Amino acid sequence: MVRPNKLLGAVVLFTLILVLGTLILALANEWQQVIIYVRSITIHALAVSSNDSGAVINITVTAIKPGSGYVYIASSPLPTVESGTFPSSSQIAALVATYLANQPFNEYNFLVNVEPTTLEIGGPSASGYMTVAMWALITNHTLNPDVVMTGMILPDGLIGPVGGLPAKIKAAAQEGYEVVLIPYGQQIYQTSSGQVINLISYGRSLGVNVIPVMDVRQAIYYFTGVNMSIPLIQAQALKTTAYINVTKFLWMRIYDRIISTGAINSTDPNVSSYIKRAINYANQGMYYTAASLGFQGLINYYQDEMQNYTAPQLENLLNQLNNELQNYENTLQQYNVTTANIDLIIGIYDRVFDAQQSLNAASQDLMSNDIGDAITNLAYAKARIETLSDWLAVLNAVKGGAPISRDYLEELTNMYLVYAQSITEYTLSLSNAIGASGILQNMNSITQEVQEAQNNYQDGLYPLTLAQSLDVISSNDAILHLLFTPVMNGEMSAGYLINVTNYVKELAIFNTYEAENTCNLFPMLAISYIDFGNYYLTRYNSTGNIYDLEATLQLYELAASYSQALYELASSTNSCNASFTISSIMPIEIMNNTANTSLNLSLNQSVGYSVVPLAVGITLIVLAVGIAIFSIKSLKITPLKP
Repeated sequence: MVRPNKLLGAVVLFTLILVLGTLILALANEWQQVIIYVRSITIHALAVSSNDSGAVINITVTAIKPGSGYVYIASSPLPTVESGTFPSSSQIAALVATYLANQPFNEYNFLVNVEPTTLEIGGPSASGYMTVAMWALITNHTLNPDVVMTGMILPDGLIGPVGGLPAKIKAAAQEGYEVVLIPYGQQIYQTSSGQVINLISYGRSLGVNVIPVMDVRQAIYYFTGVNMSIPLIQAQALKTTAYINVTKFLWMRIYDRIISTGAINSTDPNVSSYIKRAINYANQGMYYTAASLGFQGLINYYQDEMQNYTAPQLENLLNQLNNELQNYENTLQQYNVTTANIDLIIGIYDRVFDAQQSLNAASQDLMSNDIGDAITNLAYAKARIETLSDWLAVLNAVKGGAPISRDYLEELTNMYLVYAQSITEYTLSLSNAIGASGILQNMNSITQEVQEAQNNYQDGLYPLTLAQSLDVISSNDAILHLLFTPVMNGEMSAGYLINVTNYVKELAIFNTYEAENTCNLFPMLAISYIDFGNYYLTRYNSTGNIYDLEATLQLYELAASYSQALYELASSTNSCNASFTISSIMPIEIMNNTANTSLNLSLNQSVGYSVVPLAVGITLIVLAVGIAIFSIKSLKITPLKP
């Protein structure tokens, strides 16, 4: 079945303008030779009109190289349903497509032309299909004309749910399509009237094969026959000697504080339970999990300690911590950024910023005489600032790598900041569209972090901005999965969430393995998040608490997103082979550091690092030992009645 492309004259003109503009810029750049690449493909998006009838709308996607990572939308009128999500989902489609094609996303521009119509295409519902089209364009593949698809793309490559599926399937059948790909989990579909439909059986009755897909890789297979399935890799394969030694050092520093402060003797169950669990996991060799649990135990111990502080004593502690933090900031600015240490520097900057936020909050609490909240914030800031010396010790041990120019750091930071803004808009628009009030409340902190990242970027704080952007992206990924977890009888579907979580775990392990082995990177924090996710998954299997499962998903999502970003950054800068070494890690003392036990780790191993890998790897550092995952708030989704 061959369907002709419908490319409007305006689209042709716009494309020519973009091509000519690219050519002019190339000529202006010292008349260097540039190969212009332009290809187009038309996909047939499934749509639903205002009267709930289905239709097929043509969307023409054009890829242009060289480019700058932009997506241009041409349509009259623009799609109106969840209108804010169409441009942002198109941008995410481009990011995912180029990643899967192993191409730097900033080497292409895409033009997306929606056939003029009064029909509504449902915001992001065509974005999964557009991802397939963009991937096909830049890898020179053709699409099976008998297959159509509906489903929104998520930044990790998974396909999210959409509405109006019965009408869309019927429209596809009427147009003669043989296969309709729909989002996994929606094969049992509940209509707005409460009717439950088995869409696979429904499609069969219409002569259409309805196939649920979880990941865009699966969709690519049905469209092109290219098998992009994720190979099964055991998480244990990620744990190098360097990873074990570094995380053991971090745990032993936490344990030293537990001993020296007297927290080991605490009778408070909020302290002792965390410490006991931490020691238990350390004995099993799970040092990152042990360090995170021990860190939370320390925070709770410091809170107990401060209960008897007077307001003036709390003020003095606040001033002391502010001085210590300023000292760390000054020290950090003396380091040169390289491909080997960028992830550590980003992580430490983020930890500094996080501590400063807690101190600012404590200051406001004291001004309003809210002693309880002041103690909570000061206890957290104290633990965070103490552990900065541990991360600086690791940073001091990392030698080598290729220097990173400030101009390049600005460029890659801007790339991820735009990505973070886009995915946040995506999540907000979808949450508003379906009235998910619980999600909207939790989005406040994310939108605030985006604003802070924008401000920090304007101030030239690129490592911090990059860290915040990556954190925002990962948080949105997890929220989007939770946002569309099927709800039956007012309860989230644990079966769906378990399957998604297991798939994201496989994705996280694969992405991390690729970063570690293909680019010779050291994605320490991605490995650590996988380990800590395993901890929460074990808890869920024991308790059945859905919030433990949500925490598991968030951790795996962090690992998948950060390791993917590491790989993208490394490949885009051709710096996978930059070697580095990790020498013996010795504790350092910047200011009032009470711990003095040293651990001599001999790591002298040469590894290839890239600007990108470390950037992402250490974004995780933000949450590393310092940020116990207990600070990740469980996201409660308000069940939506049809």
